[in-house]
Amino acid sequence: MLIFDFDGVLVNSLDEVTLTAYNTATGKQVTSLADLPKALVELFQHNRFHVQPIGDAILLMNWCLNNYRNKSGPTLLNSHEYEALISGTTVSIADRTFQVYETRSQFIARDPERWLALHRPYQPLWGELIRRPEYAFVILTNKNRDAILRLCQHFGLGIEAVDVYSGDHGKSKVENMQQIQKRFAGYLFNFIDDSIKNLRELENSLNTEKKRIKLLLASWGYIGPRDKRIAKNYGYPVLTQKDLIALLHTDRPI
Repeated sequence: MLIFDFDGVLVNSLDEVTLTAYNTATGKQVTSLADLPKALVELFQHNRFHVQPIGDAILLMNWCLNNYRNKSGPTLLNSHEYEALISGTTVSIADRTFQVYETRSQFIARDPERWLALHRPYQPLWGELIRRPEYAFVILTNKNRDAILRLCQHFGLGIEAVDVYSGDHGKSKVENMQQIQKRFAGYLFNFIDDSIKNLRELENSLNTEKKRIKLLLASWGYIGPRDKRIAKNYGYPVLTQKDLIALLHTDRPI
């Protein structure tokens, strides 16, 4: 059974996350990237791949706000620098994530069309899922469910709310994967994500004895410059959209 991450796998929401992180960090209500300094946008998006729980995007944006005027161009944080950055906060990840969700909800309520326009489904994968509704899959994501269902409906992908395992109420991907395993007992799973951190977390938490989850890296998502090599070192196949579509057709672990 195939399990998809959402942002960076099914939909490119990089521009929306940039604006939402900016608005959360500053308390503003900006709805267009054109209203932000170009260097700030480039710096945040250059380092977006580091962010795992979305609440950490606030900390990354705060760092970008303090550093985007560097004349040497966008700086790429290494993993140790990023970990130091997010470890220096007293606000819990649950509270930060709630702040991001609230800011996004306010954006949607204020200008739903502009919010939707900040997203682009990844093709040809998205179109294949629309054309083949018989494919059985679920979504496992740190994003909030309301946003996912809005985007799926807007871009024509039919999915039931019960098949979206989201970050609402502070649920982690590990907790949600446990629920998926319980619901679909006896299945083997292919999970594709664009985050090495997420794949490692699932590996270390749920794949310690019997390997029931095949972990895959999406090469078209928000990946860092070394992530493909790191994934291969861990034994995670690095897939293109064409590879994933072929996997959909076989509907069995690779």
